[in-house]
Amino acid sequence: MYSSPVLYDQSETLKDELTFNNKRRKHLIVYDQKAAEDIIQTLDNHSHDQYEALEIRDSTNLQDLRVLLYSQKMGTQLYIASDWDHAVTVFTEAVEAGFTEDEIQVIIYGPTKRYVYCVKCYNTSETTYDDEVQCPHCSIHMEVGPFFSKVRKGYIGYPFNPN
Repeated sequence: MYSSPVLYDQSETLKDELTFNNKRRKHLIVYDQKAAEDIIQTLDNHSHDQYEALEIRDSTNLQDLRVLLYSQKMGTQLYIASDWDHAVTVFTEAVEAGFTEDEIQVIIYGPTKRYVYCVKCYNTSETTYDDEVQCPHCSIHMEVGPFFSKVRKGYIGYPFNPN
């Protein structure tokens, strides 16, 4: 069974800095205002490379983003530099457009988010980075497992009795 890539806090696509893949013919950079200064500086250093850039404003026009992503040729390297919420939106749309994890680099400006899937009530929710959390839906105490489920889009939360 195939499960498409999902951006999560330990994703292999997350990088500390933008590094151009010289094996790619074209580079597409999607960034928000938090990353603008870093992106402009990086692009100045790589002026010989073929690239296209899109700055995301406060309200992302999903239709424009989709048109841009779907119009790319195979082998285009995608770089996403933004806060977590924008990055998840762009990453999800890019996967829908056919990009693979090998073709995507993500740099997060600000905190990442972590999600846990409750095996008791079958809900996924944002959580802290603690090993033990309480489900906001059913109030059960859970131990957060080490494995991320791409199908459930969260770390598996195993119920336990805290007493």
